Amino acid sequence: MATSPSSSFGSTLVLCLIIASLITPNSSNYLSDMCIRSKSPRFCLQVFGRNPHRRPYQLTQEAINLALTNGSETTFKIYTLIDQTKDGNLIVIYNLCLNYYQAAIDVLKHTEEDYLKKGLYNNVNEVGKLVEQDALFCENAFQTIPGYVSTLTKDNESFGIFGSIIVSAAGLFNSLSFKK
Repeated sequence: MATSPSSSFGSTLVLCLIIASLITPNSSNYLSDMCIRSKSPRFCLQVFGRNPHRRPYQLTQEAINLALTNGSETTFKIYTLIDQTKDGNLIVIYNLCLNYYQAAIDVLKHTEEDYLKKGLYNNVNEVGKLVEQDALFCENAFQTIPGYVSTLTKDNESFGIFGSIIVSAAGLFNSLSFKK
């Protein structure tokens, strides 16, 4: 399917406007500030939508909830993969991934109550780093046994990006003045 020059121009124009809005300093656009600091600004903007009128607290809360949902969905997928395989090596790898994801999920479940509401933003930052790390550890688990290729690469990538978004959101508290 060929694209018309005007369609291509329109897509390029929209992309340029998004990038310009991300790099233009605007203290009231916390969403842009958060997304530009994440590992994937495009992914961040896609999942958070175009509503820039959320405060750092709301964005951080939403990032935690999205990471929790994403991690839970991947955990369910891993259980399904375990049920579908008879390969002992894959079962070992999937169980490692379950451990990593479950550890991250357990911390995410308490992050808002234990850290965010109490203003412990450095702890929120550490939770984001843990999510990134556990996603990477799951991906690397596939390399522990020669000849295996990850069946969870996209899931691990997304979970890691959500971790980076939490880190970026928590960073808003350190770099900007704000109200909850």
